[in-house]
Amino acid sequence: MKKLIFYSLATITFLSSQSWANFLALNETAELLPENYFKLGLAPQLRLSDGGGFNIGAFFDSYLTEDTNFRVTIGGGKVDFFTSASLKWVPFPDVGRQPALGLRGALIYSRDEAVGFTSVQFAPIVSKLAETTLGKMVPYIGLPVTYVSSKDESFTGIQFAVGAEWFNNKDFHSGVEFDLNLSKSFTAVSVFVGFPFDQGIGYKK
Repeated sequence: MKKLIFYSLATITFLSSQSWANFLALNETAELLPENYFKLGLAPQLRLSDGGGFNIGAFFDSYLTEDTNFRVTIGGGKVDFFTSASLKWVPFPDVGRQPALGLRGALIYSRDEAVGFTSVQFAPIVSKLAETTLGKMVPYIGLPVTYVSSKDESFTGIQFAVGAEWFNNKDFHSGVEFDLNLSKSFTAVSVFVGFPFDQGIGYKK
């Protein structure tokens, strides 16, 4: 297990050295990983405003408590370097007709053209499991609000996020997200893929 975690973190570190990252997107639903599970994933992102550009990030998700997961992300691209640590709390799970209601908080550091930015992000997330002709799907919406600070300026950016994650493939989970700039942010579309692991048996293939 220790070797698996080591190789997983080494993979994420390698990806970050290639100047890739995913910036400010949620790329997750309000669903939670069960105990003894974790997930590795990649999330390419195409910016559609502010001159465009391409980012890609690698992430590591893990169970923390019954109603809490955490995520570590690292990468670069249009944004030279990006890393974050986030905590997702879901006090109201998806039960019956009730959607899952959660809140994600994240600490973010990014560097762009030698300027460093420290950010704090809060994002309510709502999602609901649906059975479709394409298989099990979890559509979601979120509202990332990000306070960004550098040595020269500080501002608050707001986006509206809408996306869906599919679970019809037993080897991996895939999703897509659209982020609309509402204030002092950018518009982008991203895809993400996650590979689930069970700490007892390894890759959940």
